[in-house]
Amino acid sequence: MSDKKTGAEEFCAIRQTVMSFRVALYGIRHFVTSIGPTADARDETARKTGERIEDGIRSLLVNPSTSTGRGVKPPGWLSIDEEELSSTVNKIIDVAKDYDFAGVNVALDGELHRGLLLRSSFMMLIAAFDYLLADILHRYYERYPEALSDDMMLSLGELRRCADVVEAMQLLMDKRVETALFQSFSKQILFFENELKVNTVRRIVDWDLINEAYQRRHLLAHNNGIVNTRYLRSVAGLSGVEGGKAGERLSVGWDYFLQVYWEALAAGIVLTQNCWRKWFKEDSSDADAMLVDSIDRELMQGAVVPATRLCLYSREVETRSEEARFDLDSLFCQLLKVLGLQEQLSKEIKKLKKSPLPGNKRLTAIAALEDDKEAFYKHASDAVKSGEMHSDDFASAAIYSDLRKDSDFGTKLRG
Repeated sequence: MSDKKTGAEEFCAIRQTVMSFRVALYGIRHFVTSIGPTADARDETARKTGERIEDGIRSLLVNPSTSTGRGVKPPGWLSIDEEELSSTVNKIIDVAKDYDFAGVNVALDGELHRGLLLRSSFMMLIAAFDYLLADILHRYYERYPEALSDDMMLSLGELRRCADVVEAMQLLMDKRVETALFQSFSKQILFFENELKVNTVRRIVDWDLINEAYQRRHLLAHNNGIVNTRYLRSVAGLSGVEGGKAGERLSVGWDYFLQVYWEALAAGIVLTQNCWRKWFKEDSSDADAMLVDSIDRELMQGAVVPATRLCLYSREVETRSEEARFDLDSLFCQLLKVLGLQEQLSKEIKKLKKSPLPGNKRLTAIAALEDDKEAFYKHASDAVKSGEMHSDDFASAAIYSDLRKDSDFGTKLRG
């Protein structure tokens, strides 16, 4: 196989790596948001069922002779200690739960379904990040097989199962990747920095949060979420992380899930981008396009956290073309607009106006950022007529989201 063909396959592989990661995470989020309402509705039914059962038990305890129906109030002369009554009711319900009469546990747990959904989705999220790290390492050793240690060995049995040298090399790569990923998450990131010489952009990505998420995954998978000394040692010293107390049960709430989700999404894209740009310095234009698309998608979904991370990262990369740089800077301006940072937005728009990018595309984007509808429709219409832009370019781009609210948006674009 020629070096040229091998290089093309490696390039496609790294592109596929980031695409697969994005698709996996978008799928997880779609799954959670789609099933979430159903889970919430079932939990609400459980809460109401629990309230009815509790009311019925209270009625029986307070006035057993007349409590044939629910909501029966006790005679005025009967003195009841509310704290003792509540304790007794809870004990009766706990006994029922212990024996799970007629599925009582499911019927009375008002957080069961949302909890199961978030917990399982959280496990899938961390697994997806595991897959990403493994994919990147495989791409690295495929591109730089000389990076494999000379002291790595295969057993005689392993060699016999290999059809040729290529398969033996692949087996060595697999073993090296497994060894690297068997370490703690913090050591895995150090491995990327020290062994692969990849910048993990710690000033932008909150790796401490992702590290804690990995440790929480271990707790959920192996200790039913109960905090132990191993977890406390692992998260000690992590910035902004509250590890809880020994014996406490950690869960996965909606806010926590989204916080980890957005950080993992941004971290995965940034990490892969830096590998891409390091290994294919002479042809990073596809990485530029992927970064533009990633930021645009997050802005369209209102995902401010990953959009911010990716925009900050985009300010540091060296693009292959003036058009890519303009697109990234325009999206940064759109983020500032969403955040309401008007003063900084005005300064960045002034920089955009000095861009050497010719034609109506630059003028159209600037007009959209400035909410100058008259100028926008003029330049957009001219751009479409000249073939510089297509009407589809305005259909979903984040920078034109406010203008698309106009009822005659499509008509005005056609001029």
